Amino acid sequence: MERIFTGSIRSAQLGNIGSKYYGFIGVETEEHEHLKIKVGAFTKYDTLDIGRRVHIVVENLGNMGIMTAKSIVLAD
Repeated sequence: MERIFTGSIRSAQLGNIGSKYYGFIGVETEEHEHLKIKVGAFTKYDTLDIGRRVHIVVENLGNMGIMTAKSIVLAD
C-alpha cells in the first residue's frame, strides 16, 4: 500500500556505498506522527538532511510493517 505525506526529517541512521545512501530516517509528519522510514537502493531523493521539510512517498515492505521510501523531495 502506498502512502504520501509531508514532514520534517528529525534523525538519520545512514551509511553509504559510493554516492548512494542506505539506512533509516526518522520523520515527524505535519500531523505530529513519528515514523521510521527505510532508505534503499531504489529510493530517489533530493535531500536526507536533518531539519529539511520533505514530501515522501512510501510503501510497506511485504507484511513486515517496514515503510520503504520510493521518493523524498523537498517541500516548498
